[in-house]
Amino acid sequence: MATHAELVELFGPAGVATVGPEALAEQRIPQADAEVLSSTGLPTFLDVLFTTETKGEPQAFTVVPVEAGDEQVRVLALGAPTDADDMRYCLDLEHGYVILLTLSPEPAAEIVNRTLDDFVEFLYRLALYSKHVERLGEAEAQAYTAQLGDYLRARDQFAFASPESWWSMVLDQLG
Repeated sequence: MATHAELVELFGPAGVATVGPEALAEQRIPQADAEVLSSTGLPTFLDVLFTTETKGEPQAFTVVPVEAGDEQVRVLALGAPTDADDMRYCLDLEHGYVILLTLSPEPAAEIVNRTLDDFVEFLYRLALYSKHVERLGEAEAQAYTAQLGDYLRARDQFAFASPESWWSMVLDQLG
């Protein structure tokens, strides 16, 4: 898993957001996820894929209730795709999944990663890819893209359960 130091090296000190452990305890964030958010953090911006600077509600690091069928679940908003004001990445506080929630009169959600650790790792690896791929020739770039896809699939097979899943579509755009 990416470390705080690796995120800071890649995104810069101002490009990594952490949340204080006290605030996370007040919001009743599970311990493992609180550790990731307070010690490792999240990038504040990764072009197209992620930003903590959301327009509208809910803002990043806000706990909100969401109707899921006959039950209500609590999720922690993490951020959004940079070009989709009507979507939020959220941490399902009951099950630990990171979901992509569409905010509309008919809300929809897709599980993006099994864990917050996996989500942070995916963002980190995709940012590394973006940084390095431009310097590669076409054959090297294709090999790097394939290697990245293999690594991410091995890390979280669930994220690629369908060809229409979020990460499947992201990788398709890369290669």
